[in-house]
Amino acid sequence: MREDELGRVYSEGEIIFQEGDEGDRMYVVQAGKVKITKKHDTGELTIATLGPGEIFGEMAMFDRMPRSAAAVAMGEARILGIDKKKLFQSIDRDPTLVFKLIESMSSRIRSLDEEFTKLKKSKMELLQVFVNIDRTCSFVLEEAKNSVISDNGSIMLYDEREKNLVIKAAFGTVWEPRTSLGRGEGIAGDVLSTGKAELINNVLMDARFKTGSADIMSMLCVPLKGKNSPFGVINMSRSTGKLFTVEDLKLLRTVSIYASLAIENAINFTRLHDVTDEFLRHATLLDIW
Repeated sequence: MREDELGRVYSEGEIIFQEGDEGDRMYVVQAGKVKITKKHDTGELTIATLGPGEIFGEMAMFDRMPRSAAAVAMGEARILGIDKKKLFQSIDRDPTLVFKLIESMSSRIRSLDEEFTKLKKSKMELLQVFVNIDRTCSFVLEEAKNSVISDNGSIMLYDEREKNLVIKAAFGTVWEPRTSLGRGEGIAGDVLSTGKAELINNVLMDARFKTGSADIMSMLCVPLKGKNSPFGVINMSRSTGKLFTVEDLKLLRTVSIYASLAIENAINFTRLHDVTDEFLRHATLLDIW
């Protein structure tokens, strides 16, 4: 760190203060940028990036609490530290500084409030997704598509009443004719029956493959497993070009673990909802009679 008459010059990644440090001064960014970070269970979270003229660390001067976050230089940055004595001297010379401080703090509070509102809305939307089977399957398939690049994909769940696999979400070429697959039928039905994931890089050579309108060469099929047995499958396929690899299969299996939990929870919620509705209908009828 180099001393400068206007402030201190921090180099890239140099810590200005740590989360939990005692605070006796505030800071002003004179040049460069500063990253404000906070520790989280999953690692370090960046909560703000500040530029020239912006103030940070001022809360510790007023509430006498340990620093609630860390400040780190992004590239070379000149930072001016102002202790309480220097702050009051500056206010004596320029009373408008008080309004600048209040403006800075108000802006930060407003920003946090907006982020909280967005987070709350996002969590509510996510909750609505995970109590609906079709929307949960669509969400899961989108995640699978982002993890393993494919031309076509689908999630199929086993219908106990119809005794076959039903497509709940899909992308790519629509499969025509829509072959009905029972447990043990076709590649998907076989994976459902055995509970074992499969990588097939030439489906035309596989006797289990059911042909359709989609031009498929390479295929991944992994089971969705519940507490007792598999209840569905995730299919991903490529028409031409690069074939799937063992790494692709591992990635899709990892996705399927979390997908199984999410979809099974949605199924259980739907069942509970249906049972509750049925109970209320009977209760209403009884009340009428």
